[in-house]
Amino acid sequence: MIYIMTKAGHGKSVSEDTVLVGNQIFTDTSDTVDIPDSGFVCVADGVGGSNAGEVASSFVLNELSNLEWSDEETVKNQLLSINQKLIEESKTDAALSGMATTLSGICIQDENMKIIHVGNTRVYAMQGRFLKQITSDHTTYNWLKSLGRTEEAEACNKSEITNCFGGDDEKLISKLQVTSSNTANTVLLTSDGIHEYVSIDELEDILSSDVPNDEKCNAICNAALDAGSNDDMTVVLVCLQEE
Repeated sequence: MIYIMTKAGHGKSVSEDTVLVGNQIFTDTSDTVDIPDSGFVCVADGVGGSNAGEVASSFVLNELSNLEWSDEETVKNQLLSINQKLIEESKTDAALSGMATTLSGICIQDENMKIIHVGNTRVYAMQGRFLKQITSDHTTYNWLKSLGRTEEAEACNKSEITNCFGGDDEKLISKLQVTSSNTANTVLLTSDGIHEYVSIDELEDILSSDVPNDEKCNAICNAALDAGSNDDMTVVLVCLQEE
């Protein structure tokens, strides 16, 4: 089963986070759905500070809902085509200018898990009670750290992204990842309204607790709220094997 909780940030009337499961789109809601026979399970977070982030995230996921996994090169080219469509759409209306979104998610294919990722939404895999982040955030913070500029990294806006869909610049999707990973029993997808406020240790504790899975999603969101998150929050818990 897949457990979804996605909600607008405190005081916001519209959420820029959107979730895709197969061909179903979710925003600002909670739900439990079956794992699709085919298609992707993804979260997209419209880029804050740009126009129409909620339009961008919904646009990309609606386009993605029409795709099925074939091979890594083909899927990557299809995603690049979706990016071009988003950029073209952003030029049709001044209110959409520069719209952009992150995208992170999975597709279960045979014995492998396929990962797609750009931006700072995340995919985690859990085995036992240990959680491992299997995507790397495309952020100014990580870029500065990779250059050894630690002090600048610590002083920067840690949520500022360097790569995404859209943004009126095709180069922004240059780090798009389409890769394979070992299939895990449990997969967790989050937006930065969650993982910037809830540590991996806290996530492990909640996910290992003896409560129903939908309550785990709620507990994760509450932990982010308690830590001061005002951002849109999304948790998608994909349980490939449940007792």
